[in-house]
Amino acid sequence: MTINQIDEESLLSLPLKNMFEIEQKIFIEIINKILELKSKNPETDISFLETKIDQMVDKLYGLTKEEIKNCGRILIMYIRFLINENGLPFEVPELRTMRAELDALDDAGRLEYRNNNASEIAQHDAAKFLIVSGPGTGKSHLFLQKIDNWYHKELNAKVVVTSFVRKLVVDLQNDIERDEKLSDEQKKTIMVSTLHKFARSIVEKNHGTKEWPFKPHFRIIGQSWKEIVWSDVLAFFQDRDQTEYNWKKFETQLHDDNFEQSKDWTVLKEIYFKLCQFYNAAGFADLILRATKALSENFTLNENNYFIIDEYQDFNLSEGAFINQLTNNSKGLLIVGDDEQVLYEKLKSGKATLIRNLYKNTDYAKGMLPFCNRCSFHITKTADHFIQQNKEENCIEKIYLPLTNNSNDPKVQIIACASSSTAVDYIEKFVTDYKAEIDERKRQLENGEAKDAFLLVLTPAGKIKFYGNAKETVKRIVAEYQSEARSFSTDYYKILSYYSLANNPQNNFTFRKVLRHENISKTRVHEFLEYAMQSGQNLRNLDEQEIINAMEKANNIKAILDAESSIIEKLEGIANIITITGRAKLQDEMEREAINQKEVVGLEHEEEEEAELEEIEVKRMGAVELMTIVSSKGLSADHVIIIGFDDVNMKWVTKNAFYVAMTRARKSLHIITALKSGGAHQAHAFLEQLPDNHVEYFSYRKRDHLKKSLQGKQRFKNYLNNLNSSFALSKRNNKSHSHKGR
Repeated sequence: MTINQIDEESLLSLPLKNMFEIEQKIFIEIINKILELKSKNPETDISFLETKIDQMVDKLYGLTKEEIKNCGRILIMYIRFLINENGLPFEVPELRTMRAELDALDDAGRLEYRNNNASEIAQHDAAKFLIVSGPGTGKSHLFLQKIDNWYHKELNAKVVVTSFVRKLVVDLQNDIERDEKLSDEQKKTIMVSTLHKFARSIVEKNHGTKEWPFKPHFRIIGQSWKEIVWSDVLAFFQDRDQTEYNWKKFETQLHDDNFEQSKDWTVLKEIYFKLCQFYNAAGFADLILRATKALSENFTLNENNYFIIDEYQDFNLSEGAFINQLTNNSKGLLIVGDDEQVLYEKLKSGKATLIRNLYKNTDYAKGMLPFCNRCSFHITKTADHFIQQNKEENCIEKIYLPLTNNSNDPKVQIIACASSSTAVDYIEKFVTDYKAEIDERKRQLENGEAKDAFLLVLTPAGKIKFYGNAKETVKRIVAEYQSEARSFSTDYYKILSYYSLANNPQNNFTFRKVLRHENISKTRVHEFLEYAMQSGQNLRNLDEQEIINAMEKANNIKAILDAESSIIEKLEGIANIITITGRAKLQDEMEREAINQKEVVGLEHEEEEEAELEEIEVKRMGAVELMTIVSSKGLSADHVIIIGFDDVNMKWVTKNAFYVAMTRARKSLHIITALKSGGAHQAHAFLEQLPDNHVEYFSYRKRDHLKKSLQGKQRFKNYLNNLNSSFALSKRNNKSHSHKGR
């Protein structure tokens, strides 16, 4: 029988023993024929080597089941690894064929292919490599393999890993510490850092740039202070329309490294950088520009030769230029990203075009991680189906499949609730049902035995005002399972500012913070700034009563904090000098972390760490967490509940953000539509893009905690419509009774 004569029927009846006797080349051609049949008819089962066992028992000629399984391994060996050494993008038809091949593998085959594919990428010698990696596809493990490979090739390598996801930074650093393949000396030469922290280290070493130098130990302008500093800039520009020249517009120019050339904007830019120099402080956006410039001025600042750049899809143009400058002469560069996970378009002008353009650049070998080992079968299938329905014209085609074929895993659950209080009751019941497991996860997190939350509650809006009074119940539930407080109160940082000023009176940025705490008017602050900058003095040296008073308070507060007295006595003394709004909380904080000479530098650093967390909206983990959908990037949990899935509260959520939110869940995913919350009337339009075969629908009733199955999407929508009709009828009846009572 020739290859061309092979059809599906003859192929499925071919004795396995004969297949082992066929030359390898011919066997590969047979496999090709199988795959061709599969591409023509997706229903064709190319795993027939196992599924047809019972029908072919008489033809097995003594082959054992293990030998039969080895036939399946040959098929895995045939499927090529997802690597394009020539730097060309993967062809879409080939990816679709490979998707079918990989999706036909059993669980063992998927695991084997995933491991071998990642290993091949890690050991590849290409100097520049771009990996397309969907959510939960194992990039962290790949990073560790790549680092091991680089040090195997070059004992004295120096590696930098940067990411926007702080949790990934912490987890990878811990993995490196446990890596037995690396020596202690090699581990010391690996820097794992957020991008902004790494940029800061460069600017600090260079003391700024030649044009805008900094003194040692410059400070960071955090999220809450960006607008205040910009208002200080605009105070020099009072005859212009300040709504036209707002901070957001200027920040976008910083992110894009593309400044408006009009006279007004040019003057504002000059004032901003002069003011930053006076404060000896930089914002996160201009920090990147300064780091790029510093590297161009002094190439010795970059002592590293191997780089891993994570979450490249969220880079803006300024950050892209920084990475190019940083890695210009690298010996090894691994960039990882996924253009369907772009989240920071609004927050920091992230641009999918950066990774899409890089994907077309043939200087970079291409690779792909196809299997999601985080999410269960139905969650992965649902997320993949959803994003396939929302493809952009120029998006990067990728393969995204579940690592296991366990269709017995729970399906994605869409829950209909009559009100926000009903939705909150659903959450509370879930937490109650899993209390033992949540308590255990809390213990594990506190002891460093676990990395991830047990439950993430994801919301389109951080303050969840759309849940009305019911939001307080959600916050209470979450607070119960929080570990030690992750940040300090405004009162605490206020006292820290006064103490820091007494320690270093020449620090203009700290003095500016104290002036705000002193409620000095913007007009007076501007007068101080203008005179100090023109005369070349620090604020401390101005002979103004407000300055003198602020300094006196700072010195008195420092004396109280440095004294050998109790926390209560210290608080009483401080309360006589400045206003304290939350005394009990402040007392707890000061007992946990005293403000004194020894701790002040670390506390200031921690304040800036919190500023960075706030900037990129990433949090540390508790067993149960409530956070925005956008801030969940890089995180995962056993279970995820998405709230606000309706036509009002989620209308600003992008398809990418919803895709990312769904793929935070490992074991179960619950998506709640609550009517009347913030004016919601129906589920979000994303409902229509979820696959019926991987999703199930429920109604939930608060009165008796009844969760009732609804047969299909239309029944779900009908249930919501019936609730709306019932609400409308009740409203009309109430109005009618109101009129009758008059």
